[in-house]
Amino acid sequence: MASLLLASVSVVAAAGLGPITAIPAPDPGIEKHYDDTYRILANNDDDADPGDISYNGYFENDYPYGPVELQAKSQSPSQTLRYAATQDVYIRDISDFQAVPYQDKWTPYADLLSYQETEFLRVHGNNTYDGPPSTDGEWFVRVTSQYGEWQPVYNADVRWNPDAGEHYVANPEEALVHEAYYSNTIARNLHAARQYTQYAQDSDRVAIPMMNGRELYPTSDGASMSRKWGQSNFDTVQDSWVGINHVFGGVWYRDSYVVGGVPTRGAYVPFDHRAVTPPDYSYQDQCRKKHIHRRTHTHDNSTHTHTSTHWHYYDRTKWAEYDLINSSAEVTSVRLDRPGFSGDSEWAKFGDITWIAIEDPSSRPLEYPRGEYTLTATLEVTSEIETRWGITSSQCSELSRSSTDTYTHTTQYSVPVTITDYDSPNLNISVVHIDGEGDDRLLVTWDGDQDLPHDPWRQIQVDIDGKVVNFDSPWRFYGVSRNDEVVVRTTSGSQTHAVTHTQDDRWPAIYHYQTSVANVTMGFPLPQNGAEHQRWGYLRPVDMQVAARPGGAPLPAGVNAPDNDGPTELYTQYVVSVNSNDLDTGETASATANNPFGAKIDQPEVSTKPYSPAVLRLMEIDRSPTGEGHEGTLILTDTTDNFLAGKVITVIQGDGTEWTVTTDSEGRAPVTWNGVSLRARYDGDVWDTGPDNPYYKGDSILYLLPPGEIAFAAVGTVGEYISGAINNTLIFVEWLALGIFAFWYVRMRRRTTKRGGGKKA
Repeated sequence: MASLLLASVSVVAAAGLGPITAIPAPDPGIEKHYDDTYRILANNDDDADPGDISYNGYFENDYPYGPVELQAKSQSPSQTLRYAATQDVYIRDISDFQAVPYQDKWTPYADLLSYQETEFLRVHGNNTYDGPPSTDGEWFVRVTSQYGEWQPVYNADVRWNPDAGEHYVANPEEALVHEAYYSNTIARNLHAARQYTQYAQDSDRVAIPMMNGRELYPTSDGASMSRKWGQSNFDTVQDSWVGINHVFGGVWYRDSYVVGGVPTRGAYVPFDHRAVTPPDYSYQDQCRKKHIHRRTHTHDNSTHTHTSTHWHYYDRTKWAEYDLINSSAEVTSVRLDRPGFSGDSEWAKFGDITWIAIEDPSSRPLEYPRGEYTLTATLEVTSEIETRWGITSSQCSELSRSSTDTYTHTTQYSVPVTITDYDSPNLNISVVHIDGEGDDRLLVTWDGDQDLPHDPWRQIQVDIDGKVVNFDSPWRFYGVSRNDEVVVRTTSGSQTHAVTHTQDDRWPAIYHYQTSVANVTMGFPLPQNGAEHQRWGYLRPVDMQVAARPGGAPLPAGVNAPDNDGPTELYTQYVVSVNSNDLDTGETASATANNPFGAKIDQPEVSTKPYSPAVLRLMEIDRSPTGEGHEGTLILTDTTDNFLAGKVITVIQGDGTEWTVTTDSEGRAPVTWNGVSLRARYDGDVWDTGPDNPYYKGDSILYLLPPGEIAFAAVGTVGEYISGAINNTLIFVEWLALGIFAFWYVRMRRRTTKRGGGKKA
């Protein structure tokens, strides 16, 4: 079977065999360099099928089955390689720099710090942890990092300490903790910009980033000089370019970088150029010299002179020679501007390739009102050329002159930038908490434009006395490669190099983040994400009101973002039921919210009100002898028999037919149904009716016939809690009730038969 290390993610196939990509396993005690970890930032590359991968890492079960979120330090280098090879990776917080592990690091267990904890897990078939086992194969050993992440321990000799009543590692010097060397996305951007600008002052060659055979940043020629002896003008600067790799603090969304306002923003601005001189030049012509011949003779004692004239032509050479004395390139300006903007547009330079939007020398961040801008980088290339020219000839007049002149070429590159406010000031969020026994309800309301260029939000976290619920926004940001190769041009020709994804590589892929529109999601956070005491439970969406449906954002081919394929939904209101294993009431709730730029949104307004119980009954029953057309009246009241009007009740008859009825001013709703059973439920109030009005909890009933009227009231909160596991409690109860009835009916038939028969009722 053919095997290909991930120095390239291309998949090869041996004759008669399927493709396979082999991800190298980390070798304990050896710092191994992985060649493709930074492909995690290149989501528009080709992904390998997970089934075509052989793997021997420390997290063998960790196959990603969809896009993966890149976070602080949660991956090992081998995990990163797997994610980069098989799936795409996104971030959700624009402000943070994300860690990228690029090399294994092994440290002795003896070097553990006092605050790091050790955990011993018994090895057995039901254990989902798959780190390296202890030397006797009986235990998994892992320790916490300084970030609270679990890290595997290799070669641990596990012993039992009877005095302390606990296990311990008996060989701390030989046991190794698997960690990683990390870089981050900021360093990667700087590295890419520096590599492409490293030889920008070397006039002999130019490196041009390319994408799909086209220049990423268009090149231009200029710095024209006049040439001697009638030759046309010549451009002394060729293939000059300036680019904007990435606007940090921003993401690409629908043909523009979207950036929060203050704090400080900036950009990485690489550039390069090539300087050339005209070829030396010479040509031959002739000079003309007049020759006069005089002939004198005497005649009749008179002397006469006769003159004749003719021309002689002699060869001569006119020549010109050119030398490049010096050539330099400099980005003279990075400017964020728009028509009518009267503020300070010029950004300040830090190093060769970093420009920051601060005021010099006060270092205060420049402030821009919301709106559409253009960020323009200007490159000025100056060439100093010495020209020598003259005439040589054996007979003609000779000439020799020289001069040194400076020629300048200016080129620009621009990108659109959308400035929005850093902390989403026009977005108001409120949360209503309806308090119940093990069954709470949250009503979240948004007021404002939540689209990314306006006032977006990233996450809303609601804490109900230890039950933490996260609402996550639809924004996902995928790093994409902006070039796939580099063309290096010199006077003698050009060479093409593929971009790479390695730490300290020569030609790294230039990348930036592009926006994908997913969907609003909700869930209980995992314990390592700040919910250490999270109570177990489940969430169920109840209803929502849609504010907008933005379509998927344009993404490059190869980005695996399935949620971006169709429109998403941003909500005006969203209602969710929170079920958990506590039966507490009298709880209070608090909430926080932030946005993708790392800013806190004004504290959401949170209010709490208790459920008011509702009672659903089926009365005035008129059973049909044919089994069809039974009639009855559903009546909904509170616990003091006050009628609840205008409430929608869902009705389901035995064959599954479902419909709704609405209670009148006396809380009544007539129903007609067929079959032996009728189920009815009131799901409870969905929307808040005001701070002073009750919020009614749901109730449900099950009615069975014959032999008589058997009604099962809702079994309360615990029953609803169980319903999350078995999907539909009422169906379960109906089966149970019918089963009990069938059991009773058979026993009665047997009893009457033994007595010699019975009378028909």
